[in-house]
Amino acid sequence: MKPLWVWMLVIFIGVLIHPASSSAHAYLTKSSPSDNEVMTQTPAKVTLQFNEALQPAFHSIIVMDSSGAEVNQGSSRVPAGQPAVLEVDLKTGLPDGNYTVQWKAVSGDGHPVNGTFPFQIGTGSQNTASHIVYAGYTPGADLILIRWVFYVSLAFLLGVLCFYLYLLPAGGGSRHPVLSPRSRKLLGISYAALILGVLLSLPMQTAIEAGVGWSEVWNAELLGKMLRITSFGHIWLVQVILVLFLGALLYAATQSTEQKGLRALYAGTLLTGVGLLLSKAFIGHAASAESIWMPVFMDFLHLVSVSIWLGCLLALGLILPREASLPDEPDLRKKSYFAVIERFSLWGTTLVAAVLISGVYASLTYVPTWYSLLHTAYGRILLLKCVLLLVMLGFAAVHLIRGQRRSKPLGAGVWIEFAAGIAALVLAAALSNLPPASSNPGPVSVQQTLDNRNVVTLQISPNIAGENTFEVGVKDASGKPVQGIQQIKLTLTSLDMDMGKYEIEIPGADKTYKAQDLISMAGRWNVHVHILTESLDAWDTDFQITVGSS
Repeated sequence: MKPLWVWMLVIFIGVLIHPASSSAHAYLTKSSPSDNEVMTQTPAKVTLQFNEALQPAFHSIIVMDSSGAEVNQGSSRVPAGQPAVLEVDLKTGLPDGNYTVQWKAVSGDGHPVNGTFPFQIGTGSQNTASHIVYAGYTPGADLILIRWVFYVSLAFLLGVLCFYLYLLPAGGGSRHPVLSPRSRKLLGISYAALILGVLLSLPMQTAIEAGVGWSEVWNAELLGKMLRITSFGHIWLVQVILVLFLGALLYAATQSTEQKGLRALYAGTLLTGVGLLLSKAFIGHAASAESIWMPVFMDFLHLVSVSIWLGCLLALGLILPREASLPDEPDLRKKSYFAVIERFSLWGTTLVAAVLISGVYASLTYVPTWYSLLHTAYGRILLLKCVLLLVMLGFAAVHLIRGQRRSKPLGAGVWIEFAAGIAALVLAAALSNLPPASSNPGPVSVQQTLDNRNVVTLQISPNIAGENTFEVGVKDASGKPVQGIQQIKLTLTSLDMDMGKYEIEIPGADKTYKAQDLISMAGRWNVHVHILTESLDAWDTDFQITVGSS
């Protein structure tokens, strides 16, 4: 049989080879009318195409004329069979003038996004708007707190159950002992906190998706719409059923005074808690990926590994030293104590490997560049979370050595490791709703060497949907700027949607080839660079870039 590290290495390599791509927030990829389009007659409707499926609730499109009057007819809708499309009808015979489209949608993972863009009917007036305005969602303190309560309460439940099911038998002759009074109290408090976290998550998510405050969310129509139509509502109903089943199993486990049947009770309760964590993975960033199964599995693996690791630490520090099922004789008790620690060390190795693999996978998926890691809120919080995990790993190594040497109890180190884990779960709650770092990959700076050995450099900043600065440099093989360039033309073609071609002409001025212009949407683009010299020589090259959302 191959050792554990061999299997972990195989999985790790597989993760690196097959990362998923996920934008985590929906963004507009195409519209009709398009941004700043000048139309000769009134369109029948406004149609918006997004990069991913939308939630079929809490969306809107409002079209206004220059005076602010609404000219849309009826409400927005998601057409049957087109989950990534949002549209609304317009009134007929609209007069020439400027119009503004204000839209709101909810991503597949439950994150609201909104934006505006202008268009024009007729050529008699001048459109003063210049580009798309787009806004995503940033989690508030209430969401982070409720998510944290959910994660921590489940971590405590899973940790105590794993302690009695798998760790404590190593020091008690392979028996599955009855729960101690302290363990029962801890499980009761954790279960009460879990109920609170699950119940509050429904009005919280409804407030987020419907765009209302806590005072307005206690509305039967809003909550009913959330439960009937949205994926969050469907998952929430599953969570309620699991919580009720978990409560029944916990009650049976805590009331039992005999060892008979305890293993089955502990295992069933543990699996139900794991099922709750799995359900959470279906309503996070992973749910918005093109193929959700690998992202959901990795998200679940990360959550369950950290939760069991953290919960077992709590059990080791709070329950193990006073556990009545350990032998009374001091030498035997010490031997049993360190047998439990040694078994947890083996568990810890597996859990740490799972945390690292799933963490690397998430980083490759949501953090595309070093710039995005260092310059986005998602990237910085992820770095801080990594620091806390390293602290936990350091103390875990100390505990492993102590367990092998059987020298002295874990002491304060286990509580420092535990505190770092609690803080890491706070950051995990924030990361689950922050726009990922892939929304801001950072400025582009790329170059290509032509057949004539000239080097073409393309720089785009800030490289987001909206206004950008385009700068092109052309140098010869010795690194000197090429003289005699008459014009440079950039042709932008979306690689995600069939949107036609958009051209940007850059005339030479003091040998600086720079222009301000628009990139209409986030996603993958091909930039074709056409260089025309004064002697009518033409040089061409292509660059493929990824544009962030604004």
